[in-house]
Amino acid sequence: MAKINNTSSYMDETKKTIIKESNYTYRDALEVSAYLIETGNFERFYKQMQIHDLQKELDEMDKEE
Repeated sequence: MAKINNTSSYMDETKKTIIKESNYTYRDALEVSAYLIETGNFERFYKQMQIHDLQKELDEMDKEE
């Protein structure tokens, strides 16, 4: 059986912290991801997350200027 927690090493530190501080596990997050892929909703939420991350990055850049 694969060690699910090993996949967390690829995850952004902020997202790791969010999961660690929640009542959910990495396995829960992976199961939800599998469900979203299966139902065809993963791409939408993934793109929404990317937009959110980029907006945070832009906001940081604005603060530095």
